[in-house]
Amino acid sequence: MHVSARWDAHPEPYALGMLSDCDPGHHRFTWDPSSSPFAGRTLTGFTVTVTNEIVVRTYAVIDLINGGCTYRSAPPEGGWTDEYKSTKMVFRRIPAGTYTLGEPRETFAHFGHWNVDWATRIMNRRTVTLTSDFYVGIFKYTEAQHACLMGAGGAASFEPVHVSYNDLRGAQPGVDWPTTGYKVAEGSIVAKLRTKAGDGIVVDLCEEEQWEAAARAGKATFWPNGGTVDESMDVLNDYLDAIAIWSHATVDLPQSPVGLKNDNGWGLYDIVGLDGEWALDTAAFASSDAAPADGLPVWSRDPTGVSQGEARLLKSSTGNSKKWIAIYDLLPCRRQMALPDKAVYSTRFCIHLSPLGSLTFENL
Repeated sequence: MHVSARWDAHPEPYALGMLSDCDPGHHRFTWDPSSSPFAGRTLTGFTVTVTNEIVVRTYAVIDLINGGCTYRSAPPEGGWTDEYKSTKMVFRRIPAGTYTLGEPRETFAHFGHWNVDWATRIMNRRTVTLTSDFYVGIFKYTEAQHACLMGAGGAASFEPVHVSYNDLRGAQPGVDWPTTGYKVAEGSIVAKLRTKAGDGIVVDLCEEEQWEAAARAGKATFWPNGGTVDESMDVLNDYLDAIAIWSHATVDLPQSPVGLKNDNGWGLYDIVGLDGEWALDTAAFASSDAAPADGLPVWSRDPTGVSQGEARLLKSSTGNSKKWIAIYDLLPCRRQMALPDKAVYSTRFCIHLSPLGSLTFENL
């Protein structure tokens, strides 16, 4: 619902704001002229117009300068410009549903994994049901967004910023996903981002299965844009080249700005390649469900990981290296671990629309 006013002496209407989620019925709108462009002017007459417009909330955009969260049904004309990598942060809505995650044994054998049994054990093919929609950042968290959020000012690049898990969520006692749910430490990066987003918007890191479901874009192929065991390595490399900055070289790749390659089909960029991304979960390979007879871990419905051990998960990563030696390290199911105080990894954020599992939103 859009509300606008028009001053008789001015040819263009002034947008007073947009209201969403209004229930049918009678409502009262209060307008303060002193807080508008009409302040200090004699109003010989003006009109207020209310129009209904259904906005499909495909994208959520957080303003890192002025605060607030708005919604879009499509990317802006001209695409996601530099402001969405610096002063704003944009998220893509991912639908609830049942997703195929992980990889079967044949995948790791096809790529020549150094330990097929081990890879199959911790990255096995499985289905997971997520019962709520959620939003995932279309870009990795950039240096420019970090400078903006922290009030640092000055020039900053559109390259992913490297931060620790502890800086993102806080390292104080009582902040331990999933034991304490979505609680984060005051002054942490996530806490600051929640303040900018506004009340009721729960920004955090992605839970592992959320991340992979979003990364795969609803497909069960090697890469979000294709790839099967029936295709040659040259073809598989072509798929990867289209969406990722990577190399077989043993020298470090230069750090690159976000968004240079194609998106994954669901509007997410750099979902594989570059350096690893922090996920909420610990690196324990157990599950909330009983393990099946073959010993493979199972996640079934709204998984929340476990609270076991200190190391946290990185997704699609060989660690903090910018060199890619093995192509299987870039699979969306890739699980790597690191201590939470290591400030050498990137991330992208998630907006949680409802708690996963039986968790509740604590101390937001």
